[in-house]
Amino acid sequence: MRRILITLCLSLALSGCVTALPFKLELPLPKQKPVTGRVTLQQGRMTLLAPDGFCVDPGSTRDGPEGSFVLWGSCAAIGGDPRAPRPAQKALLSATIGPPSEDPVEAAFESYEAFFKSRAGRAALARSGKARDVEILAVRREERRLLLKIADHSAPDTAPVEPVYWREIIGLGGHVSALSVLPLAGSALDDATQLDLLSAFDETIHDLN
Repeated sequence: MRRILITLCLSLALSGCVTALPFKLELPLPKQKPVTGRVTLQQGRMTLLAPDGFCVDPGSTRDGPEGSFVLWGSCAAIGGDPRAPRPAQKALLSATIGPPSEDPVEAAFESYEAFFKSRAGRAALARSGKARDVEILAVRREERRLLLKIADHSAPDTAPVEPVYWREIIGLGGHVSALSVLPLAGSALDDATQLDLLSAFDETIHDLN
């Protein structure tokens, strides 16, 4: 369990580094390019897909033995085409694929909750890497996912997201994984809207894996 937590910590640190994007995802990019909501990871063993209107940001995607990270934004913004689909919610989505788990992930939710509340866990969640910048505002345990409401006060000025967001810890294809909904700055998405989107995101990916 300790090895899995350490590797998951490294994977989450990777995901924190990529949220500060060099462009505003709600603004069309100057050059149109093909976009898709689907991505294949872990040497073809895993396929992820976001709900309608969300497309993969290829510049933020990371995939390797230490873990994988994918960020989705508005298809219109990612592709630089105002005619392309846009999601109903002003948010980004992210998926972090961590290490394989020998046991069912849901059997270790108590350990994961304790980890994320610890100094090391909060440091892993912080974009700054500093535990003091992160608060765990709420925790919910469900049958196959652990939900965390997180406040990351270290969000850099260039990141177009609110500091408070929801993340879930789940098992995907035998890997410890995390899915997040990151509300865009000024979007004022309430908890219910974020959790509905997170559930739709979860179901879309779960159906493929």
